[in-house]
Amino acid sequence: MPIVQSRGTLRSVERVPGAPAAAVAPASSVFDDRSNATYAAIFRTQPNVRTVVSFLARNVADLNLHVYRRVSDIDRERLADHELAQWIAAPNPAMTHYRMVENLMSDMGVYFNAYWLKLRGEARLFFVRIPPEQMRVDGWLLPSAFYWTLPDNTVMTLATGDVVHFNGYDPCNPLEGLSPIETLRQILAADAAATTYSRSYYANSSRVEGVIQRPAAAPKWSPEQKQAFREQWQARFAGPANAGGVAVLEDGMTFQTASYSARESEFNAARKLTREEVARSYHVPLPMVGILDNATFSNIREQHKNLYQDCLGPWLTMLQEELERQVLIECDDQRNVYAEFNIDQKLRGSFEEQASALQTLVGRPVLTLNEGRSRLNLPSIKDDPSANRVAQPLNMTTQGGATLPTEPVATRAIAASLTAPIIRASWGRQQRGLDKVAPEDRASRFDRLRWDRELAADLTPVYRNAGATPDLAARLSEAVAVTVNADTHALLMNGAEAFPAHREAALYG
Repeated sequence: MPIVQSRGTLRSVERVPGAPAAAVAPASSVFDDRSNATYAAIFRTQPNVRTVVSFLARNVADLNLHVYRRVSDIDRERLADHELAQWIAAPNPAMTHYRMVENLMSDMGVYFNAYWLKLRGEARLFFVRIPPEQMRVDGWLLPSAFYWTLPDNTVMTLATGDVVHFNGYDPCNPLEGLSPIETLRQILAADAAATTYSRSYYANSSRVEGVIQRPAAAPKWSPEQKQAFREQWQARFAGPANAGGVAVLEDGMTFQTASYSARESEFNAARKLTREEVARSYHVPLPMVGILDNATFSNIREQHKNLYQDCLGPWLTMLQEELERQVLIECDDQRNVYAEFNIDQKLRGSFEEQASALQTLVGRPVLTLNEGRSRLNLPSIKDDPSANRVAQPLNMTTQGGATLPTEPVATRAIAASLTAPIIRASWGRQQRGLDKVAPEDRASRFDRLRWDRELAADLTPVYRNAGATPDLAARLSEAVAVTVNADTHALLMNGAEAFPAHREAALYG
C-alpha cells in the first residue's frame, strides 16, 4: 500500500513492493457499465481509441511550457528560471516533463479527468500522477475534498490544496468530466463485436458457413453413410490445418452459403469508420491519424496548422490556465506572470518563410519593431526610440494621405518605361516553373524569397542607369520586387492559376 509521510504537510508517496495494482474491469465486460475502470479497459483493447488519444498526448507533450512576465502591452520578459518553469520541467525525480504531460493528456483523453499530487519538498514542489480510477471528488458546486482509494481499499482524504485537478465537462456533474469514451461506447461496442466475429472467422481458416444439399432423387443414405460422410468432410475440409482444400461433391450435391463473407461484411470499412468517428469526437484532423483518402500536400499542411490552432489550441489553453490557477499560486513570484506552451516551434515553417513574413510586417508601415517582437514573446528594445515608430520605406513618403515616391520624377519616368519588360519576364519564368505544379499547390510552392532576390537584381541596373544612387537603386529594386511578388502570391492564394499579366507592370516603376 502507499505510505504517506506527513510533517504538517503531505511529503511523499511510495508503493510497497508487491502491492497489488488497482482493479480494472475484464475485457469481456468492458462495455457493460460506466466507470473509470471500464474506460481504462477500452483504451487497452480498442486500437482506434489508443491511436487518437496517444496522438493528442504525444503532440502536447512535445511542446515546451514557457513562463513570461507581461511588462506592458507590447513587452514580454521570458522567465526561464521561474519556479513554475523549473517545477514543470522536472516534476519529480522519476519523471521528465514529456512523460508527465503525456500522462496528463492521456488521462484527459481517457477519463476527461487528471490528478497530480503535490509533494512539498524543502526547496520546491514536486508532482506525482494519481490514477483517476482511484480518485473521487467530494463537494457540491465546488470541490471540498478528494478521496484516494488505495490498492488495499484504504481511503485517504486529501485537501484541495494538495491536489492539482484537471477536469472537463459533464452535464450531470459539476466536479468531474465525462469521458469522451462514454459517448463512443455504442460505436466501440459494435466494432468490438465485429472484431470478435472476424477473429472467429479467420480462426476457422475463413471457412464459409453453409449447408450441403442433395437432390431429391438421390438414393437415400443410411445412418451409417451419413455419419461416414460427415466424418470424412470434417477430416478433410474443417479446421485451420485444412485451409484451402477443394471439396468434391457426389450425387449432384450443391453447397449453399448460410452467412456473409468477410468482404460482404466490410470489416475494413467498418474499422475505418470507427477510427473516423473517434477522431471526430476528439476533434483531430483525419489525415493526422492515417486517414489519407482525400489528402494532398497542400491540405495536409493546412491540417497541420489546424492541429495546433483548432485541435490542440483549446487543450493548451485549458492546461495553461489550470497550471496558473493551481500551481502558480504556490510560487513566490506571481506578479503579471503567465504560462504558455511554445507552439511557434511547430507553426513557424521554414526560416525563409519567417524572415519574409517579419520583413513584410515590420519593414513596411504595419507594425513597429517592438510590436513585432512582442508577437514572438521577445523583450522590447528600450534604447532605440525608432523601435516604437512605424518604419517608412525610404522610397515612400506621405502627403495629404497619399503615398508618393521620393525619387526624382525624371528617374521614375525613365525607370517605369524600362521595368515593365523586366517584371513581365520574371512573371514568365515563374509561370513556366509553376506550370509543372498542381494548381492547388502553387501558392505553397511559390518561393517568395527567391523571386524577390532575382527581380531585385534585375531591376537594380535600371534604377542605376536612371540616375539613382547605388543605395537608393538597391532599396527601390527591393521594394518593387517585394510588392510585385506579394501581389502575385496573393492572387495564387486566392485561387488564381495564372499570373497577373493583365496588370500594367509600369505601375510598379
